[in-house]
Amino acid sequence: MHRTLQQITIFCCIILGCTQSVFAATEDVGELQKQIADRQSKIQDIQTQIDAMKKALQTKQLEGVSLQNQLGIINGRVQKTKLDIAATELHLQQTQLVLQQTELQIKQKERSISSDQTQIGELVRSLDKAERQNLVSVFARGQTISDFFQTQEAYQNIDSDMTQAIMRVSKAKSDLDTQKNLLDATKQNLTVVKSSLETKHGQLTDQSNAKAQLLLETKQSEDKFQKLVTDLKRQYAATESEISSIERQVQARLKNKSLRLPIGSVALQWPTPSRTVTAGFHDPDYPFRHIFEHPGIDIRAAQGTPIRAAGAGVVAKAKNAGMGYSYIIIIHSNKISTVYGHVSRIVAAEDDAVSAGDIIGYSGGTPGTPGAGPFVTGAHLHFEVRENGIPVNALDYLP
Repeated sequence: MHRTLQQITIFCCIILGCTQSVFAATEDVGELQKQIADRQSKIQDIQTQIDAMKKALQTKQLEGVSLQNQLGIINGRVQKTKLDIAATELHLQQTQLVLQQTELQIKQKERSISSDQTQIGELVRSLDKAERQNLVSVFARGQTISDFFQTQEAYQNIDSDMTQAIMRVSKAKSDLDTQKNLLDATKQNLTVVKSSLETKHGQLTDQSNAKAQLLLETKQSEDKFQKLVTDLKRQYAATESEISSIERQVQARLKNKSLRLPIGSVALQWPTPSRTVTAGFHDPDYPFRHIFEHPGIDIRAAQGTPIRAAGAGVVAKAKNAGMGYSYIIIIHSNKISTVYGHVSRIVAAEDDAVSAGDIIGYSGGTPGTPGAGPFVTGAHLHFEVRENGIPVNALDYLP
C-alpha cells in the first residue's frame, strides 16, 4: 500500500525537524585540514625536543648539589617551559582550526539537508499528482491499459526516490547531530587549552623569578649557595618536626576530650577559588627536589586571596613567622589534617572550631613579603593533606 500525501508530509516534518536554515559554506574544509595536519607535525617536533630536555634535566638532577647545577636545572626548566608554551600555543591554533572546520562541515550538512528537503517537496508534488491518476481518468482520455501500468510504474519509481531521499536526510540529520556534539567538545577543549597556556606562562614567570632570586641571594658565590641549602634543609626539618609535634598534641587532647572536633563531614573542598596547581605532590619538576620532596601542592593564588578551611575541624596551629614561613594547621576527623603555607595574614586562632569554607587567612608567597619564607617563586598557597601525620597527595582528597 502506497503512502498518502498527508502521511508523507508528516513523516518529512519529523525527519527534517522543520529545519529551514540554508548556509553557503564558501571556505575550503580541505585547506583547514592541511593546516591542522601542519600544526600536528610541528607539535610532534616540539614534543621530541621536550622529551630530550626532560632526559637532560633528569641527568642534571642526579649531579651533586651546587650553585651551577641548580642554575643549570632552572635554566633547563625555563627552556622546557618555553617549549611547553610553544606546543600549547600550537594546540590552541589546532583546536581553533578544528572548530572552524567543524562549523563549516555543519553548514555544508545543513545545506545538503536543505537541498534534499527541496527534492522531497518536488517528489511529494509528483506523488500527489500520480495518486490522483486513476484507471477511469486513463480510459476517459482514451489511454490504454499499458499506459495505465506505465503510470503506476512511474508512481512507484517516484515513491522509491522519495524514500531514498528521506533516508539521506535522516542520515544527514544524524551526522549533523554528531558534528554538533564534536563542536561542543572542541569548544570545551579550547577553554582547557587556554587555561593550560595561562598556567604555563605563570610557571615560566615562577622559574625566571627563582633564577633571579637565587642569583640575588648567592651573588654567584658557591659558599653562599651551600649556606642557603643548609638553612633550607634546617628550616624544612624544623617545620616538619613542629607540625608532627603539634598534630600529636592535638590528637592527644582530642583523645582525652579536652578538645572537641566540630560535627561535619571530613570531605574536603578547595581552599581557594583557583584550582590551578603549579607544583604537584612530590613533583619531579620541583626546583629544590634534590633537597627535599615537595609534600603538598602549590595552588596559584594572587597575593591576599582569602584562604578557606578545606573542611570542618580545629585550628591546631596558626604560626605567624614574620618574614619567615607562616602557616596554619587544621585537624579534621578520621586523623586527617590540612596545612596552609605562605600565609600573608592569619585570621584564625589556635583552638578555633571552623567549618568548611570559613576564612582562616590570606595567601602570600611573593618573595620578600610576610609569611613567604625562603625560596618562593611567586604568589601561591602551599596546601597539604596529611593522614596519620604523613603527607599524602592532596588531589586525591579534593573534588
